[in-house]
Amino acid sequence: MIKKIDILELLPHRHPFVMVDELIECNGYYTATRTLIKEDNIFCRNGFFGEAGMMENMAQTCAARLGYKSLMNQMTVKLGIIGAVRDFHVFFLPMAGNFLETSILIEHEVFNAILLSAEIRCNGKTAATGYMKLFLTNVESQPYDKA
Repeated sequence: MIKKIDILELLPHRHPFVMVDELIECNGYYTATRTLIKEDNIFCRNGFFGEAGMMENMAQTCAARLGYKSLMNQMTVKLGIIGAVRDFHVFFLPMAGNFLETSILIEHEVFNAILLSAEIRCNGKTAATGYMKLFLTNVESQPYDKA
């Protein structure tokens, strides 16, 4: 069971570029997050959350996993970058006001490279799926200032 942690402690991202609200599960190679799509989200256009936002949501779900693991091991959160996306399929664009539940499964993790599969669900239906290659850098995230 994951204790309630402010997502900003896990992510190197800051508003307005935060695309996940809550880490709901982090178990081995599986991670899940939950996100409320707000009308003012930078990836929302005409009330719909766009494809680039969904890709970033998938990547930030992985970032939340890495941040959680770092926090549990008393290490600093590192920045990651998207290296490649393949077989990215969008089935529909979620609307502002909808919740997204995003799950990732790490398929391979070697040195600083991570290969994962991802699925975004909205209202019980699959909104998007895809595979990503992410690279973890040596750049440390700026500490989160709660003030």
